[in-house]
Amino acid sequence: MKDTHALKLLDGRQLGYRILGNREGLPFFFIHGTPGSRFVISENDLLAQIDGLRLIIPERPGYGRSSTLPKRTLLDWAEDVQQLADSLGIDKFSVAGVSGGGPHALACAHELPNRINTLFLLSSNAPVQIKGATNGMALGNKLGFFLNRYAPGLASWLLNSQAKTAINDLDVFIDALIPQLAEPDRKQLAKDFVRDAIRKNIEEAFSQGADGIIADNRAFSADWGFRVEDVRTPTYLWYGMKDTLVTETMARYLAEHIPQCKATFVTNAAHLLTEEPSVVDEIKEILFTKTPIKHTSTE
Repeated sequence: MKDTHALKLLDGRQLGYRILGNREGLPFFFIHGTPGSRFVISENDLLAQIDGLRLIIPERPGYGRSSTLPKRTLLDWAEDVQQLADSLGIDKFSVAGVSGGGPHALACAHELPNRINTLFLLSSNAPVQIKGATNGMALGNKLGFFLNRYAPGLASWLLNSQAKTAINDLDVFIDALIPQLAEPDRKQLAKDFVRDAIRKNIEEAFSQGADGIIADNRAFSADWGFRVEDVRTPTYLWYGMKDTLVTETMARYLAEHIPQCKATFVTNAAHLLTEEPSVVDEIKEILFTKTPIKHTSTE
């Protein structure tokens, strides 16, 4: 595929990534969720349609075309992103993280404060150790966070089983997730082009098995290696108030503890915020006008 590339990292690993949009445009690194891949954004998505944007989507170790990295941490990911930016000749850039990509994007902002202009967090996880972090979360996700902390071996076994299901019959895997989703996400998933994009993203995410998602979950459950209070990058956060996969408690924790954070709590949306035109319009405005948007909620 002409938009798919691979970088050989300094330690010999391979980093898979994808570039969409204007190759000379404003560099914008988009960090996929858990599980995820370079196909988290399709050519038809609203973000990919923003004029003048160079959308760079790297794959974390164990996902897609990226080599595994045993016992990787969130901070390890920041080093990978730095090497990718260097290889592309990019000095300054903005970074976004969606869902499980949020903590990884935060790590980048913490480790590369002089290179990242703006941080965007969409439906982002927060440290699971905070009080009430999983209150109201869908049972599957809540159980996953619990097992990652207290029974990591069992968690890995279950994730390997899920990966086998995804590899053998992707539609069965996706259909099993639907009961955990809020109504706005179910409506999105009922659209053929959204389901097709999610199928492609998940299929590539599990192309190496469960290594990527297991490593993600271990990194989330461990100490992050930094405090979100020490992230000084101007940050914009969006959270869908009907989200069942990430909780309002997590979103408000990030909004309150990141020093330069403007939060939007989207009333009638859930987890799939890149499908929300108002959210993408705000991202575009921030990127290209550099005018802070003061808001706390939107319909």
